[in-house]
Amino acid sequence: MNLNLTLACGLYDRTLALKTGAVKPEGIDLNFLVMPPAEIFRRQSRHTEFDVAEMSFSTYSILLGQEDYRMIAIPVFPSRKFRQSEIIINRNSKIETPKDLMGKRVGCSEYQQTAAVWIRGQLQHDYGVDLKEITWCFGGLNEPEHWSPRIPISIPSDYNIEILNNTQCLNEMLEKGEIDAVIGANLPKAFLNGSSNLDRLFPDYQAVESAYYQRTKIFPIMHIVVIKREVYEKAPWTAMNLYSGFDKSKTYGTQLMDRVPSTLFASLPWLMAHM
Repeated sequence: MNLNLTLACGLYDRTLALKTGAVKPEGIDLNFLVMPPAEIFRRQSRHTEFDVAEMSFSTYSILLGQEDYRMIAIPVFPSRKFRQSEIIINRNSKIETPKDLMGKRVGCSEYQQTAAVWIRGQLQHDYGVDLKEITWCFGGLNEPEHWSPRIPISIPSDYNIEILNNTQCLNEMLEKGEIDAVIGANLPKAFLNGSSNLDRLFPDYQAVESAYYQRTKIFPIMHIVVIKREVYEKAPWTAMNLYSGFDKSKTYGTQLMDRVPSTLFASLPWLMAHM
């Protein structure tokens, strides 16, 4: 008899076959719940709601550091992404180089967000930015919210931290010049709408990200997959079978995109050239 497991995950080319049933992990019946990653991360990290879940790499690492062992990760990475493209600045803040962020106010949805961890690391180690010389503002990105961290964490005491109130959001503050930049996994709405006040710190970001990869050979991991430890301890074989299922699903997704050159699987005009 197969083991019934609930999987909370985003729907991507690499997970599609697990959702449709085209790929079935051996011995497992998956109830695939398609959910926004941010919602999964908060619910899973706080309450371990799902048997298997896509998970923030940084949040999982923090939980392990706090000796919280409710989940065990397998080496499946639903999201990998370069992040140099996601440093958005106000043009009036006189920011031309990464070091110009020092002395400025920089917004972020969450300190522990994996994208923000990668960006801070790149600013510090690749460009010599002293992160303690920045005022970090945390709050809702595109809408005001009653902000709270995903899980309790300790931010270094020598960091300058401000928490937005529930009438403020980073997008509006950046547009008005009340903060100088925003970093993170998602782009501010004003930038996406073409605001003349906003720009990328690295306008030629593809060249910057490509050079980063050529130098480091790192394609940054954003998300992993975790199994509830109680599930794993009762059935340790689930780890390998889920890994194999995700691996086959990724292969299946790639084959779908590459199979019929005359009819594009995705609405990208140069999809076959990318493939």
